[in-house]
Amino acid sequence: MNRKALSPAPKRRRGLLGWLFGDGGSPAPPRPVAQPSYSPEVEDDPGRAALRGLPANGHDVAEAAEPAAAPPPSRGGKPHIPREMFRVNVNLPANLDIAGERVVPVRITNISGTGAALLLEESDKLPPTGHWLDLALPNRQKALEIEVEVIHSRRHTGPQGQEQQIVHTRFPTIRRNEQDAIIAYINNIRIYEDRQVNVAAKVMLEVVTGRRRFAKFSGETIEIRPDVMRLMMDDFDAIVGSEVMLTIMAPHFVDHLDVEEVKVEKVDIIDPRHAEVEVSLAKPDDKILLFIRKHYPGVAKKR
Repeated sequence: MNRKALSPAPKRRRGLLGWLFGDGGSPAPPRPVAQPSYSPEVEDDPGRAALRGLPANGHDVAEAAEPAAAPPPSRGGKPHIPREMFRVNVNLPANLDIAGERVVPVRITNISGTGAALLLEESDKLPPTGHWLDLALPNRQKALEIEVEVIHSRRHTGPQGQEQQIVHTRFPTIRRNEQDAIIAYINNIRIYEDRQVNVAAKVMLEVVTGRRRFAKFSGETIEIRPDVMRLMMDDFDAIVGSEVMLTIMAPHFVDHLDVEEVKVEKVDIIDPRHAEVEVSLAKPDDKILLFIRKHYPGVAKKR
């Protein structure tokens, strides 16, 4: 009887013991294990790299022992500026002692904790050193006395065609508490701006110093802040720098408020009969805003 050839039996799967101890055959050669390629450890901090004996950013240990100057941190690709270096535009009156020879009134147009730009009503160049700035800030009872050095100056023409100059200065020996006072004013300058009201209240100015002493002018307010006011005056011819007494009238002249130690900072001639006048208050006070809100409740509007 013809029988079919038997096919080879399939190999049996090794049991657990065979898997653990092997089946007695020759062991298979071990599979080569790929070794990871380690690069030498690198420290980003040169000082730490010197302590650990590691290279710093591709440099050898000897180079890492000398810490390199770290670049200033950046924000959005721009170099980071310390807080005392920020400059803001302001309109602050001050006095400049020029080399101990004379004192002239100036107007600060921008300021930071390390310097300021001054507007002088003269075109003669100043010596580079030896000047002192007397600066009264609304947040300080006593004026600051700050040494200034001239960095750069340029000529400027005033609104009436007069020769002026803008002087950029730095504060070489400013103390930390004085710098903090300036920074505090810069940080709170928006608070002063928020306390501004736009109102047309009747005012009178009586000149106290200058060639127009005792002259009186009438007009009305445009903007009122605790430290600065803008006025629209009739037939005004007092010069910049004159000290005046300011009187604010209530409607129908039922009340008034006198404000002393006020200085004319800027005069812009609008037409032959009107001038826009900016005055500064040596002693900022909320009594002016309280007076306006009391007598002009429906007109005074906060900015």
